[in-house]
Amino acid sequence: MKRIDPLPTNLRPDALLSSLGIERAEDIDIEAIAYYAGLKIKRRRLKSCEAMITGLGDRGIISVLPDSMPSRVRFSIAHELGHWAQHRGQTVACRSTDIGKYSKNNQVERIADQYAADLLMPWPLFKEACKQHPKMDLKALKAIAERFQCSLTATLIRVIDSDRYPNLMMIHHHASAGRKWFRAAKKIPGYWFPRDELDAESFAFELLHNPDARDEGFPRKIGADAWFNTNGADRYEITEQSFRVPGEGVVTMLKLHEAMVDA
Repeated sequence: MKRIDPLPTNLRPDALLSSLGIERAEDIDIEAIAYYAGLKIKRRRLKSCEAMITGLGDRGIISVLPDSMPSRVRFSIAHELGHWAQHRGQTVACRSTDIGKYSKNNQVERIADQYAADLLMPWPLFKEACKQHPKMDLKALKAIAERFQCSLTATLIRVIDSDRYPNLMMIHHHASAGRKWFRAAKKIPGYWFPRDELDAESFAFELLHNPDARDEGFPRKIGADAWFNTNGADRYEITEQSFRVPGEGVVTMLKLHEAMVDA
């Protein structure tokens, strides 16, 4: 496994934010932060990648697609900043599948994703925002995502990693590939491993396969065995709420029964 050197102190997310006097989520201007770190942002058409960084010495250019959603552009720039902090002077090109997926197989891309989350959603500010939402649902998720100007998916990953919602899990499905990946709060036992395919009775199934279906406005109850093959799953009810990710499928928030976490 390739060794990852420690971050230069001046490029750590907390150091960058502190150096610029940023104390509010609304003030996290990612392009200004990149410029401060010696990088310029260029919007241009790219071949076979969504973002890339080229550098020489202490200066570099981050290139991003010109027509991506603003939240996606912000995360892509922050992701490339992560590469700049770890791989100074190198050229790195990132496909859409490399950004925001927290890859288990690619340590370099996973670290860049974590860097982006730490920069755009710093823990002190993020946890304070979560305190305003004792119950996590799509409405609360949208409010937090809007505050930090991040995608629902990136925000939900951060929400789960905050440990504030110990029975929360997210699952990403694609119509042609089944379950692509999932992420669970740390306290959820590993044997609650989601099924590969969606149950036809789940709302996520309807949302994934019916283009006219809308994102679910509220969480609804469903038997846990619709989502898990684990022995005893049929004894529990959980709640699910899903939303579409354009071009990528459907993401579902599952809130497990407390007994499933405490068992």
